[in-house]
Amino acid sequence: MGSYLCPSDMSDVWHKDEGNGENMDILEQRVERLEEDTRQIKLDLAVLTARSENFATKTDVAELRAELIKEIAASEARTNIRFEKIDEKFERMFEKFNDINSRITWTLMIPALVAVLLWFIKTAILKI
Repeated sequence: MGSYLCPSDMSDVWHKDEGNGENMDILEQRVERLEEDTRQIKLDLAVLTARSENFATKTDVAELRAELIKEIAASEARTNIRFEKIDEKFERMFEKFNDINSRITWTLMIPALVAVLLWFIKTAILKI
């Protein structure tokens, strides 16, 4: 943004006092320097003013926060609904597996066990 006023830069100009007209020259130099600094301050102020038009206010931040909270809540609700649907699908799958297990047990295992039991009775007990 340009130069900044620093008193140490002007120490040689500010403290000279020799009398015979040089005071006027020093004063003119100081006034010129003040005018330059004033121009720079005006430029800096204009830039800052232009930038400040885009600054977020406390109200803007509060509104954005409220919107984000609503979106997060809605997202969580959608996610919960999705998880509930997934849970329902898994429950249906488990029921189907249980049905399949029951069918396998009653259609294959029970007759097989009965056949093994009859074979055991025939060979071990009856010795036929």
